[in-house]
Amino acid sequence: MTEITASPELYISVLIASGIFLFLLLLKFALFINEFSKTLKYLNSEIRRTKGEEQNYWIYCRRRLWLSVIPFVKH
Repeated sequence: MTEITASPELYISVLIASGIFLFLLLLKFALFINEFSKTLKYLNSEIRRTKGEEQNYWIYCRRRLWLSVIPFVKH
């Protein structure tokens, strides 16, 4: 039986590719958190500013924003 061994260049290239992928994933997560935080601050300010039915609308929007954290629910 012949034994197949991987070269060190393969390990280095896989390590670099996974590092780039991890960096891009973290960047996307940071951008999502930033946008989520801005929107949540806006909604909370509108909730504090309004009363009655309009306030209920903004509370509804805030609930939808929190549901958007679930991957298959769109905001």
